[in-house]
Amino acid sequence: MIIDLILDRKAGKDYSPREFYNEVSQYEQNFPALMIANALDGGNDIAVRNRLAEYIRDNGYNENIINYIYSVNWL
Repeated sequence: MIIDLILDRKAGKDYSPREFYNEVSQYEQNFPALMIANALDGGNDIAVRNRLAEYIRDNGYNENIINYIYSVNWL
């Protein structure tokens, strides 16, 4: 799940934008409406952050995670 990728990075796991993209793309095969991969494709970090924040809100995860999402670069 995408939340696991976010939390792993927050916990200090090595982060690779390419690996993140691949994992998100694979997950979105079942949930295409997320459109996080599209934001990653667009090369706009603000768009990626916004999509990830939307994902957190839509799935009822702890919204404190959003602060972390906006504090790092995803591209």
